[in-house]
Formats: sequence, structure tokens, C-alpha cells
Amino acid sequence: MTNKSLRVVCLFGTGIIFDKTLSVLLENEVNVVGVVNANKHKRGIDFSYLKIAGKKYGYVQVFLQILGRIYYKILNNKKDREIFNQIYNEDEIQSILKNYSFQSFQTDDYGNPETMEFIKSLQPDLLLVHTGYWVGKKVRNIVNGRVIAGHPGITPDYRGVHSPFWAIFNGEPEKVGYTVFWLDSGVDTGDILFQSTVPIDEGDSYFTLSWKGMVGIAENQAKIIKEIEKGSEPESRKVGEVDEKTNYTHPTLFQYLKYRKMQKGVS
Repeated sequence: MTNKSLRVVCLFGTGIIFDKTLSVLLENEVNVVGVVNANKHKRGIDFSYLKIAGKKYGYVQVFLQILGRIYYKILNNKKDREIFNQIYNEDEIQSILKNYSFQSFQTDDYGNPETMEFIKSLQPDLLLVHTGYWVGKKVRNIVNGRVIAGHPGITPDYRGVHSPFWAIFNGEPEKVGYTVFWLDSGVDTGDILFQSTVPIDEGDSYFTLSWKGMVGIAENQAKIIKEIEKGSEPESRKVGEVDEKTNYTHPTLFQYLKYRKMQKGVS
């Protein structure tokens, strides 16, 4: 039986959420040799996203999405922060990370030449992705497509942004969950490696449900990597043709008002 330790490079965003994913992987003895942290934000805002979204959905729609986010934060920020601090205990996470050694690299694009050279220099067997940014074909080809990703939603029914919100909004709370999959060229369309639901507890919001899903993703990504190291290729389920309507975007103010009434009935 094979027991090769896979060399894993993580493609992450920046912040404590991604540090938590890393800590889960390391505690589960995943051989993380490098971490690439990407950040496109300027003064806390991803202007490139706003420009693309405005052209795709219309600037009125984007404005209503911003209003929805502001209204959400006014009502939920304090309660969410309490749950966030329970899941993402910074002292605990940093105490784990300091016990491990790995190389790190900061970028605004995984596909730029310097970033790709860094990844190649680490000779990875596998890439592991937790990010809101695009991972292009040239990056995926570094490991011949062996890229494991995750999404805090049940794919392919709920892809894109804020899947717990849309599952509840559509009257399908049983589809609040998360998915681990092989990353491909689509948005959360890869062959499914693992899927599970997340129970909706009193006090949960669609953000807290996503955070819980992210932790579940990391735990199961680690399990899958350890299976591969033992010589067991994980079974995957092909997704097939995907309806573009299942690729959701940010909710507007009016959609959030409707959602608040619906979540009260399921939590």
C-alpha cells in the first residue's frame, strides 16, 4: 500500500477564515509546502468585481445589492460576530500555525508569471483551493488538473455566492450544506468528491451557515488527501450539464427582506 506524503500548495484569499482552513489541514497532517494568498481589494473594496458585476447585472442591481448588505450588517453584525469568534478563534488558530513550516507568497492573481513560478518551484502534487478568485487553466495544469476545491453550498443546485441564502430563499433549507470537488473551468461545476448538509440552528444567518460549511469542507478535503496518500483514488460523481440559473449572485435589499421572513420558519 502506498503511503506517499503529497506535496500540497494552497491557493487562498487573505484573512482569518483562510488561516482556519490552513490550521484544519495542518492538524490533519496534510503536507502543506506552500500557501499563496491572493488579494485584489483596494481600500477594502474589490473594484474589479464591481465593474464586472455592473456590466453583467446592471448598476441598479449592484446598488440594491450594496443596500442589502448594509441593511444586513445593521441587523446581524453583532450576532454574527459572536458566532464568527467561536468558529474563528484567532489565538487558537495562530497557536496551531506557528508549529508548522511552509513557504508563502502574496499576489493579486494566481496566474501572473511570478506567482506561477513560485507554485512550480514547490513541485506540488496537488493544489487545494479556498478562494473567491479565479484559478485559470494554466495554474491548474501545473498539477495536471489535480486541484481540490470546495463550496459552501450543495452543487450543482446552488453555485456562486451565498448558497445558504438562496437555498432558504427558494424554500429548500434541506439544501443548505457544502461540497468538495475537483476544480474545473466552470463556477463550482467540478466532479463531486464529498457533499453534506449543515443543520440550521437558532441564531444562524446565511453567513454563519457558510462559515460552518467552510470548516466542514476543510475537514473533508484533508480526509480525501489522506486517502489518496494511502493509494486510494477517491470516488467522484460527475455533475454533467449545469443550468446557468443555479449560479447565484449577491441578494438585493428586497430579496433580503423576503429571506428574513423565510429563515424564521426554519431556524
